[in-house]
Amino acid sequence: MSTLEIKNFKCFNNISIPLNRLTVFAGNNANGKSTAIQSLLFLRRTIEHCAIWTDDFSDKNYHFERANGLSVELNGSYGLSLGTSSEVISFNAESQCIQLGIKSNNENLSVEYDIPSESVLWLKPENVKNSLNDDFFLFKQEFYYLNAERIGPRLNNDIKFYDFPNTGYDGSLSAQLLGDPTFEYGFKVDDFRKFDTNNNLRLGSQVNSWLNFIIPGNEIESNFDSKLMAAQIRMKNNFSNGESVLATNIGFGLSYVLPIILTGLIAKKDTLFLVENPEAHLHPSAQSRIGQFLTKVASAGVNIILETHSDHVLNGIQIALAEKVLQPNEVTINFFSRSNDQKQPVVKSIEINEKGELSSWPEGFFDQSQKDYASLLKLRRND
Repeated sequence: MSTLEIKNFKCFNNISIPLNRLTVFAGNNANGKSTAIQSLLFLRRTIEHCAIWTDDFSDKNYHFERANGLSVELNGSYGLSLGTSSEVISFNAESQCIQLGIKSNNENLSVEYDIPSESVLWLKPENVKNSLNDDFFLFKQEFYYLNAERIGPRLNNDIKFYDFPNTGYDGSLSAQLLGDPTFEYGFKVDDFRKFDTNNNLRLGSQVNSWLNFIIPGNEIESNFDSKLMAAQIRMKNNFSNGESVLATNIGFGLSYVLPIILTGLIAKKDTLFLVENPEAHLHPSAQSRIGQFLTKVASAGVNIILETHSDHVLNGIQIALAEKVLQPNEVTINFFSRSNDQKQPVVKSIEINEKGELSSWPEGFFDQSQKDYASLLKLRRND
């Protein structure tokens, strides 16, 4: 178990947020979930820009023990749009210093950024304290993030260089990743993540098995052309008579879920996979199954943080826990809410047991269906 430590960053003036093998961020809009994610992304970008890169041929990690004098941009990387330094300092800050970090057992990383008097487009780390091992997930080369605003269906996507195989923070590299024969034919999905009834470990085969589980009756393929510097996703379903069609003729659901499936299958063990709104553009049944899929990926040793507004995604996680896919002590649900007497959002951690039952169900936690049913019942009785 780890905690994300945030001081004086946006809506948080001082908070510790638990992180687990599978961590869920839930809660109403504008209650701090995005701020928590942005703090983690900015901390990762600080490591990439200010740490020492180590490569001993057996492992590739960042080593971070001191500030190197470089500044870190507030906009651009990982799709961050934080504005200026005056926009990110908490309104309730007691000092002109932002502190971000991670605590894990008795070890911790802490980075302090002094806020300049003028408004600038960057923050500069001034003080670094780090006792975390270099193999902690934030220091690994592989870091996987999918933004809530993923790319929709396209006729084709540009192919680009990447330091390690990934779909890009907006999913725009999915077609390249799946279509590049150099990678796709050489990669084997591990046994812990393979679809139960498919023993073919080739990436494309496993992607289609999981896709059919999440959105039944659909299949994808990718065409890769290095001369045109482009890759294209094509899709088949029950209505295409065995012929593939352009992704633009199918809709957003498959395009939005594809990078989640791809990343879940290729993410290296003990790395971090951070995904926002995995339920976007999906039918409720697909939302539940993407929750089951992500729990399966976590059981293979990938650290997952997901931010969701979907009770169906939570249902899928509960089903997976009841099916013994993951141990209850490896799951933490953080519910973000607000209280009139608090100067910052409140984060309550909800436990889940081996039967998929939650330890509590606070006001505002996926309870809108019950409220709506009660309102309808009252209206019908008064009709």
